[in-house]
Amino acid sequence: MIAINGGVGGVIEPAIPEAIWAMQGIGPVLECNSGGPRSRSRELHLRATVLGSDSSSISCPKVRTVALNFGGEDPVACIWRLLKELGYPSPEAALEVHLQSARACVCCSFKGIARTAVETARPELVLEKALVLGLSTTSLFDPARPVIWTRASLTRRLALYDVRGFYDD
Repeated sequence: MIAINGGVGGVIEPAIPEAIWAMQGIGPVLECNSGGPRSRSRELHLRATVLGSDSSSISCPKVRTVALNFGGEDPVACIWRLLKELGYPSPEAALEVHLQSARACVCCSFKGIARTAVETARPELVLEKALVLGLSTTSLFDPARPVIWTRASLTRRLALYDVRGFYDD
């Protein structure tokens, strides 16, 4: 037997509504939802971003891109060896020299960023990029956090954006 919801707290037998409709001369009315959630959904493609934009009223310029290519070498061992070769006792000591005026930035992981070859680049440039990667997560570069070098962090491809113009408005 099919029951029809008759309002708050009650269920009406199908014969009662049919009798009411017959007395009023109205045939049975079937009311249904004409579409599910997918029929009311829309798809929208992102066509603009505030990141990297210098020309709009909100300015979030790209500060730099960072990516390293270690070839077949272990990234962590390579950077620690490079740090010792350049005469720094710790990553924090190198940080004071290479990134003393760095500010926090928003990061975006992007596979299209060209990697700098570690074996052919200047060692100071490689160390600076490794410091940036060690101070970054996938979404934030923060010079106040400790330098953490892992294979995952050293093999990221990041674009850094200055969002101070966005939040200063």
